[in-house]
Amino acid sequence: MDDASLLIDQRSASLAAAGEDVRAWASGRRVFVSSLITDMPDERAAVRAAIESVGATAVMFEDLGAQDISAEQAYLSGVRSSEVYVGMWGSRYGVRMPDGYSATHAEFLEAERNGLRLCLFVNGETGGEMDGAQRDLIQGARNLYTTSPWTDPEDLGRRVRRRLEELAAEELAPWVRVGRTLFRAREITNDGRTISLTAAVRSDAVHAELVRLRDSRAGGVPFASPHTALPVQISGLSTTTVSTIGHEERLTLVAQDQRSSNLRASTINGISADEVGRRALSDGLFGTSLLGQQMGWMTRPIDPLAPLRGLGLDDSVLRPVARLLFAERLITDQAATRVDSFALGPSHQGARRLRATWTPPQVYANEPDPAPVSIDGTVTGL
Repeated sequence: MDDASLLIDQRSASLAAAGEDVRAWASGRRVFVSSLITDMPDERAAVRAAIESVGATAVMFEDLGAQDISAEQAYLSGVRSSEVYVGMWGSRYGVRMPDGYSATHAEFLEAERNGLRLCLFVNGETGGEMDGAQRDLIQGARNLYTTSPWTDPEDLGRRVRRRLEELAAEELAPWVRVGRTLFRAREITNDGRTISLTAAVRSDAVHAELVRLRDSRAGGVPFASPHTALPVQISGLSTTTVSTIGHEERLTLVAQDQRSSNLRASTINGISADEVGRRALSDGLFGTSLLGQQMGWMTRPIDPLAPLRGLGLDDSVLRPVARLLFAERLITDQAATRVDSFALGPSHQGARRLRATWTPPQVYANEPDPAPVSIDGTVTGL
């Protein structure tokens, strides 16, 4: 399949989740609220109300109660037990703890390490009185994440609620790949043999390509979802045309044998396979030269994002599609069982910071869990 001619349903990025679906997504979900407590009591109250209005649970330091552990351990445990992090950063950095970080900075780093979805809000930059350490924290975060301002507590509450609704829509309608088409699915059911999915496709080109794949009965069609990558055959496609720009698609895909060994080399020329894969990705994505000559013909640079370079995609499309293609390549190559985190920063003069962590597969069943592997560098052309 020619990745260079991917067909991406860019208009599906605007899909919003219904209110009842947002509440179903939020039910049981914990949202950690991070800020200087004494500086932002009204903001914290507004954010708590916004979180609870969608049905999620606000995790706040003032609610943790008496515990027989240190305050630092208590709030970092609160971060680790949450799925979403809301950080409100004002002009003050806060008191440094023994490790040199303020509490809010440590909470942010813990949220990053544990792969929480991040919602970052900044206020107080225009007055010229922001602490230097606070400015460094904010500028460092902006290398990877987009921050939002706020004007007053009510405005902040609205922004937090809207961001949670956006996160719900992303997870309730994940991006998938079928052949050379990429679009958002409303529902995916996978029993290990048959994959059924529904989607609202707004691109006529994507719809036409799905029809072609169905009618051609082609096998070995690449399929990828956030956690799966395998070849399939389209055994069924039914379409309800709901408007001149929309198609309700129902696809049935049959998984095919991958014909590749589940065993992979543990070392290549004395270097672990996980390290070789990390170097190959770094060379392909960032243009480094980590493979060197010692690998010879056995390995080459790997660039899962090559099909996206030069397309000028909007960030709302680029980020989830880039993560999908990255995960697909690692899972297909048996280099990862899952991608734990993937952050693609905003564009700065044509360059973006990319940081990703994944878990390699076990070579032998009785060995310890493999250590996560990470890359961090700058990509261009996206």
